[in-house]
Amino acid sequence: MTEQSSAPVAGEKNPSAADDDHANTAWKLTFGLAGLAVIVVAGLVFSLVLVFRGDDAEPLVSLDQSTDSGQPQAEPQLFLPEPVMDRVNRVIYVPVDSKGVILSESTTGTDRRPVTQAPSGVMLQRIHGNMDMPFSTSDGPTGFTDNGVAIGFSRTAQGAALAAAHYGGYLASGTNRQKMLMDADLLSDPDGEVAKTDLGIPDSTPASALPMVKVLFNRDLTLVQFGRPVEKSNGATAISYSKAPMVWREGTGWVLKVDPVAMGEGSEPTGAAGWSSWW
Repeated sequence: MTEQSSAPVAGEKNPSAADDDHANTAWKLTFGLAGLAVIVVAGLVFSLVLVFRGDDAEPLVSLDQSTDSGQPQAEPQLFLPEPVMDRVNRVIYVPVDSKGVILSESTTGTDRRPVTQAPSGVMLQRIHGNMDMPFSTSDGPTGFTDNGVAIGFSRTAQGAALAAAHYGGYLASGTNRQKMLMDADLLSDPDGEVAKTDLGIPDSTPASALPMVKVLFNRDLTLVQFGRPVEKSNGATAISYSKAPMVWREGTGWVLKVDPVAMGEGSEPTGAAGWSSWW
């Protein structure tokens, strides 16, 4: 099948071209941000849940001091006495400090690991009351901004994905949390597209990082995809995903880049290469 060309004849003016380009860009951005919101909003009900970590994945960090898993233990007094479960039956620890607890680093993340290898010592923490986000002992975070946003993610595929999970959650859980991200200089949006795109998401909407991750890693600009399994009308299962471009800035680290071209949604067969489940 071929596509008919709609290019103007040489010498003719096309006064609507600029308007069409602007409308198309706005539509792509809205579609991309909406897709990002779909994959992080915790209130979604999933018809299928595919949580597979692989045989070589390390266990999650535990608060049980008697556990001899080879994993570092988090300090129990930094968390509420009992964890909770989310809608896909993952254990979520609730820190006393709402911004979260930095885990003691056990290994140093390097970019020589396979991009499908999970970070070490992952713990899901419920931060700011209703955001379930991953913390690791290998790839960050290692600190917080003054307004409580996690920073210090390693310059690796794993660090980029961890940062994308956190910052995508802020972006897709209301204007108040978008402002936290912008005030911390962790959102690259020079054209102010986010402010112009109204997704109608209430402030402080619950958010949760989904486990399905695919990373196209580059040390300077990495594309992180987050997916969820969906059942199609013909009964087949596919992975519906959205994309989050992350740019590395010296002195800051990973920053979520608003880019109508790179952001967006798509789908792949469940057996598509590159997908892993990390948390």
